[in-house]
Parts: sequence; C-alpha cells; structure tokens
Amino acid sequence: MIKQKPCILLMTRLETISLLFANALTSFFGNRLDIIRNHMQERLHPSVYDEVDLILVSDTSLLHDQPTPPSDIPVLLARRTIDINKLDQLMDLPPGTRCLFVSNSIEMLEGAIELLFHLGFSHLTFVPYVPDTETPLPEKDQIDVAVCHGLRELIPAHFENVIELGHRPLDLTTIFDISRLLDLSPDKANLYTADFISDFVHIGRKLTNSVHNERKLNEKLSSILNAVHEGIIGTDATGNITVLNKEAEKILHTEANCIGRNVAEVIPEFLILEVVESHTEVTKQVLEFRDLYLLVTKIPTFLDDQFLGAVITFQDVTKVQQIEQEIRTKSANLGLMTKYSFDNIIGKSPSIQANKRVATKLAESDFTILITGENGTGKEVFAQAIHQHSTRRDGPFVPVNFAGLTESLVESELFGYEEGSFTGARKGGKMGLFELAHNGTIFLDEIGDAPLSIQASLLRVLQEKQVMRVGGYRVIPVNVRVIAATNCNLMEMVKKGTFREDLYYRLNVLPLHIQPLRDRPDDILVLIDYFLQKKKQRLSFSREVTEQLLRYDWPGNIRELENFIHYAVVIAEGNQVELSHLPERFFAGHVSTPPLLSHRNDTLEDTIRYLSRQGSLVDYAAILQVLSDCYTRQERIGRSALLARMEGPSMTEAQIRHKLTVLDRAGCVSIGVKKQGTQITAFGQQVLAALLIASKG
Repeated sequence: MIKQKPCILLMTRLETISLLFANALTSFFGNRLDIIRNHMQERLHPSVYDEVDLILVSDTSLLHDQPTPPSDIPVLLARRTIDINKLDQLMDLPPGTRCLFVSNSIEMLEGAIELLFHLGFSHLTFVPYVPDTETPLPEKDQIDVAVCHGLRELIPAHFENVIELGHRPLDLTTIFDISRLLDLSPDKANLYTADFISDFVHIGRKLTNSVHNERKLNEKLSSILNAVHEGIIGTDATGNITVLNKEAEKILHTEANCIGRNVAEVIPEFLILEVVESHTEVTKQVLEFRDLYLLVTKIPTFLDDQFLGAVITFQDVTKVQQIEQEIRTKSANLGLMTKYSFDNIIGKSPSIQANKRVATKLAESDFTILITGENGTGKEVFAQAIHQHSTRRDGPFVPVNFAGLTESLVESELFGYEEGSFTGARKGGKMGLFELAHNGTIFLDEIGDAPLSIQASLLRVLQEKQVMRVGGYRVIPVNVRVIAATNCNLMEMVKKGTFREDLYYRLNVLPLHIQPLRDRPDDILVLIDYFLQKKKQRLSFSREVTEQLLRYDWPGNIRELENFIHYAVVIAEGNQVELSHLPERFFAGHVSTPPLLSHRNDTLEDTIRYLSRQGSLVDYAAILQVLSDCYTRQERIGRSALLARMEGPSMTEAQIRHKLTVLDRAGCVSIGVKKQGTQITAFGQQVLAALLIASKG
C-alpha cells in the first residue's frame, strides 16, 4: 500500500506541549501531514516506527525509555522560541532582579535562558531550578521573582511573585527543517512568518506607545518640578545628577548640562556622600553655599528595598523666613489686628492728655513698655493705640491674658508645641503666641498673674528674641515688641518673692501709669456723652444725678461707667435719669467728697452766673440751641457751620471760637481735636433748658 502523505511522531512530556506543536504544524502544512502524538512518556510499540517518517522530540531524554528507532528515521530536536507578547512583564523588571527560572528539563531551561540573553535580558539574573534534580533551590529572600513557561505548578508555594511567560512555541527554523526532511513545500510559510512578524509589530506598537506615554509623563513631571519653589536635585545610586529643576539652577547659578556629573563635584557643600553611603535621611540641614544659607533635606530613594539614589531639596533660608512671615501675617489677619487708636482714648483731664502725649512718644521706640493702672482704666486701649501708632502697625497685635490661662497650659500657649509632645497635642503641632506676634506686638495683660515657673522662660524670650516649642528642639527667632500691663504693684510682689526682679526691670523699661477715673472727674461727663453717642441714645441727667455721678469714686473705672450707661438707657423713663434710677452702690460705699466742676462751677446756677460774666446769655443759648439740634441728628459741627446756622444775634467766627471755649470750660460742650467738631454735653443740655426757661419767664 502506497502512503498518501508523510507522518511525523511528536514526543513531548506534556500533552499541552504536544497540542501546541501539532497545532503549529497543522497551521503550516495543513492536511498534507499525518501527526502521531506521544506524551507523558507512554511506552511505544516498535511497530509505530513503520508508519513514521520523522520524529520530533521536545527533549532528547524522552528517547531513553522508548524502543530505538530505525536508523533511517530522522530524529529532530525541536528548537523553540518565546511568546514575545509575554515579554513585557520581564521588561518591567529593574536591572539586577534575581529571577528563579523553573522548568521540568534542564536542557529546555538552559535553552530558554540562553534565548532570553540573546533577546536583551542580560541585565536580569536568572537562577535555574528543576524540581527533583540536583539543582539547588535558593532561599526566598534571595529571589525577587519566579519565572516559568506554563509550569506554574512546579514553582514552590512560598514564592508568591510569579511571571508566567506561557508555553514556548516552535521556532521557525524547526518548521523549515521539517519541510526539508519531509520534502514538503513551504507554501504557507509566508502566513506563519506573517503571524510571527505581527507579534513583533504588536509589541513594537506597545513599546512606541509606552515611549510616547513615558515622554508625556516626563514632560508633566518636568513641568511640576519646575513649578515648585524649591530647588530639587535627583541622583542615581553613585551620586551622579539625573534631575535638576529650574529653581535649583537659579539658586545654585548652574546649568542643566551638569546632569550626569557627580553632585559631590558640582556642589561639594551638600555633603551628599552621607546619604549615598549610609542610605540615611538628613532633614532641614542649614548649609552655607557661597553667599547664601540654604535649608537642605536629603532623602534616599528605594525600589523593592534596592537603593536607587537620593533626592535633595533646598530653599534659601531668607525665602523660608518670608513664607513664615506671610503665614503669620495671614494668621494676624484672622483677628489679631487692633481696633483702637489714640482717637479712641476719650477725656479732657490734664492726666489723660498727658498720658496720650507720653504714649505717643513711647510708640516711636521699640523698647518694652509696662502699663500700670486699676482694672477698667483702659490699659489695653492704650496698648493697641501704641501699636497702631508704631512702625509695627502693619504687623499682628497678639493679646495674652495671664489671668485666663492655667499654669499647665501657659507654656504651650505662649511658645507653641510640636506634634506628640503631650497627650491631646494637635497633629502637626501648634504655633505659639510669640510666633504669631512675629514682626508685631505681643500684649502681656495681667502680667502679675504669670506663674513663677513661666517667668524665667519669658525673661529668656525677652533677652534672646527666640523661642523653642514644647517638645521641640528647634530655636525659632521672633521679632516682637512687648507691652505688658498689670493692676498689681509689681515692686511689692518682687519684695514678697512672687515676681522675679530681673523680669520686672526687663519689662519696666518705659513705664506708663493711667490714673483711675476718680482722680480725673473732668472726664466723667465727657465719657458719658461719648458712650451715649456710641449707643446713639439721648439721655438727660438731673442736677442731683450729675452731682452723684461726680461724687461716686468709680472703682470699676471706665468699664463701670460704660456699664452704668447701658443700665441708664434701659431703666430711664422719658429719657430723663433721676436719683431714683441710680443703683444702690452710688449711695453707699464708694462715695467721695463732691469734686468741683471745671472752673469751680459745681451747680447749674453757678454755671449760668459764670456764663453771664463771660458775655451775653442770649448768645450762649443760641449756640447751645444749634448744638442741641445737631446732637438730635447725631452730628458734630465746626465753627464755620455753626456760624452759618445761627439765627440770633450776628457774631464773628472769632467770637464764636471764644464763646465755645467758655462753654467747654463750663462743661457744656465737648470740642473735638482737629476737624472733629463740637458737641453739646448732657450738662450743656441742662444749661440750655434753664436758659430757655429763664428767657420765657
């Protein structure tokens, strides 16, 4: 019987490989070839060779347990290639990666590793392993990844990181050898070759896309690095520069062409070897570079525990300080600004006028000020006015009241704290009040209540102009003007040992004492008018009430007086305040000898007699009437406008000025400074009423 077509015997260890070979031969030769498959080392009957024209084996050791084939039947060892679509997994591995390469045949394993080397994977270290042979199995910590060709079950279970490259197909040279030995024309070789080439085209496209994406990513990273206001340098494991952003070029006055050079050669001041050699991080190191001081951080970089190099970031210390000041300024703008100036300090008594003149002078210096005075005299108002009048007016004004701070909290509030410095500490730490007051003023109110334990720290800050946060080690410079205030006799406290003498003299450089309200009765009626205007209220006080208010010694000072106005507005009937409306305290306890009104005019009758001696009562009544009408409209008026509104006898502006001065001395009007105008007082309203009644009678 004549054979119609040649026959090939496939001998493999695994059925999957047998099918892989058979499919490849069928796709190449079609039905012009018969195929007999033998796998799993099944014993062949010798008669099989009668039908076979060629034996194709995946491993020559498979012939050892089979009948010896006739010498006229060629035996061909299958040369195999690699599925290149699987190679991208290997491409992602960094140089030096140790790969455990697992197979069931040392012969096939050596061929696969050799092929990978030829394909350009020589940067990887392949460690061969065939189970149940003499090839040793390395320890897990000596291997980065396990690799196999479709034999995952052979990989020991404790190797979890696995790359599966798929079964290896027949190489094209083996196909051509079969074609030659069996005298079969390779009419479909072009199709098989096209399939093979298409794989290269596919992976080529992937690589092209990868390169394109990598270029776009590098462009984005470059844009980000150049947008950062820090100098950034990246190095490889040997210290050679790989990355240099625009800010680094600007700060270091160097060019991008230093990429590739060793950073120790380009910038020896950066001491990069301590990171390259020890792989340890160095943070916030201040280094001198030419005429600059730089804040430098050096961080080692790793990938899968392998040292790749270092990243160096640095900033000009001057810029860091500017940024800190901007943060502090923004914090100040959130409520650390003053509300009061010297214009808000109301009073015409000689003592308060003297206080304002002295405080204006003190504001021009930068020395520490100690303001003393009873509660309610306006010590913080003076402190804010001094700050507002000083060169620090654009900086923050930070008030601290020691009476409101517990001893356990005062240190962390004043000096701040680092993260984790105590239970309940805010994440990231907290800036202290002295830091917040940088380039501004800190107001230490009730300094007499400062615990002795904190007084030494305060003294150090005043002397050294720097603070250290609780739980921290960094010394932070602060440029702060200190104004302290107290209602205590600090000298007596020094004698008793409850206040440090050295701190007292450090604070008491420029003293300012504010007199209590009982010692400046001339200010009482002026302040009453001010608070009524502030509340946009109109009240009249009987002569008896006025005398009682002047007789009262105001232990709570201006604060108590303002509270009384609140009370009077609520309790008065028909805008008239009588003696019956006054609280009990005005008649018992804090009552002194009646003070004299200005120019000894302590009664309504005395005031009218005084005015009559200074000129025509009709003129004074006309002036007071215009001022009363203006008061109703809640406005002040200047001399020129007052003269224009006068409906009575004609007067010159000089006469108006003289008569206003007389009325001011009598307590009937309040003359503002500069262009603030004149306003009738509560007592002036009573005088006007008396003059009008007298004119009708």
